Amino acid sequence: MTRRRQRRQSYAERLSTRAAAPPAEPPDGRARLPVAALVLLFVFFAWLHINSTPLASSGSFINAPDERAHVAYVEAIALSRRPPVRDDPIHRTYQWHQPPLYYAVASAAYRLGLTGMRSVSVLFGIVSLWALWSATLIVCPGRPVVSFLSVGLAALIPMRHAVLSAVGNDSATECVFSLALYTMALLCRRGWTIPRSVALAGILGVGLWTKSTCLLLLLPAAVALWVAARGEPATARLGRTVSPIIAAVVLASPWYVRNWKLYGEVLPLRAFQQEFAGTSRARDWIGKQHLSLDLWSGDLRPGPLMDVQGYATLVTNWTARTFFAAYTPPAKQTIGAPVFLPGGAYLLFYAILAFGLLGLVWPLKGEASDGGSQRCAATVFGMTVILVVGSFALFAATYFQAQGRYLYPTILPISIGWASGFENLTPPKYRWRLAVLVLSILVLLSVAFALLYVAPAYRGSSL
Repeated sequence: MTRRRQRRQSYAERLSTRAAAPPAEPPDGRARLPVAALVLLFVFFAWLHINSTPLASSGSFINAPDERAHVAYVEAIALSRRPPVRDDPIHRTYQWHQPPLYYAVASAAYRLGLTGMRSVSVLFGIVSLWALWSATLIVCPGRPVVSFLSVGLAALIPMRHAVLSAVGNDSATECVFSLALYTMALLCRRGWTIPRSVALAGILGVGLWTKSTCLLLLLPAAVALWVAARGEPATARLGRTVSPIIAAVVLASPWYVRNWKLYGEVLPLRAFQQEFAGTSRARDWIGKQHLSLDLWSGDLRPGPLMDVQGYATLVTNWTARTFFAAYTPPAKQTIGAPVFLPGGAYLLFYAILAFGLLGLVWPLKGEASDGGSQRCAATVFGMTVILVVGSFALFAATYFQAQGRYLYPTILPISIGWASGFENLTPPKYRWRLAVLVLSILVLLSVAFALLYVAPAYRGSSL
């Protein structure tokens, strides 16, 4: 009788526990079809830009940055089977300092013309969106609204349609960052394994062959590997942390050896500085220009002598605008000057962005049950954002490069953070409706940017 009573009591306890448990979140699969639709929208808008934006005849379009120089690099690999060098007698391009991986991939589409090469960039963008979606399933499991909104933000920022459909290594760089951060999230949440360690080493190695910016991934990767190997003896833990980093550098070593032989530097920084000696610099603005910035329109107007604060305000304002949407009409391509949308468009976008980021001050769901791995992922993501933003700030302190595309490598942590905050601030009953409403606004802004501004600006120009 005692055992029977115990079984009945145990069964009753299980029933009461189930009854008291909160209703489960909808499965992540619920967001798959909407997410697939978002990817198709990204491809559609990219296609609009591919077919409306010509190749700059001189200078550069801010919505297709340095594209002619990038095409020349692709041409060097396609025709001469080698990367260009500085002062190349055959293939002149000021992008000679870039690692060759993106251009080698794009060279496979060289015979298909400009559309083919641009399509390679779009493919990298699609992979980046896949990595973002996969990362949300790891760091925010059982939260389909977060998956939907994260991919939606990355897929529907109008400027990303333009930049990621142009020939250039920005799309490949973002793709590497997204894949690396996804793998780091796996390490944080599920621990160290040989396949994950090898995958991260390979992604980092590919990144070093893609753009020097990917060096910034090494520190967050070390943190993720160190945390993932917790519980191991100190020596083994250190080995599991350092080995993938060393392997990545070894993978990239042939490129660094080449640079040393040609320029006397692993990273040709001195040669780069000499090449860009004529580029607009901070010192050309601070204490030199009698200009002031209209914060609403982004226009420069006659004003007092620009000081450091004025220069910082200009860089911040223009970077925020070009992160969202801007373009260069043919008449301004020589200097690559941006033209902005009406101020209300930026106000609307950044109000949406601020709403989600504000929600990050609320405790993230799941921290109580799995705080260590959540903190690891948050630390890795936050560290990546700080490193990318910090390196851009240092770059802008020397060169006047107020372009939001330099922040696109952080699109994964920005999108997930924003979407998590959005979910935290919205009532469960209305989350899907509000999510669809917000992304519908971004769709309308993308349509307006592509069809009402970019396409008319280049109408009549030859592709």
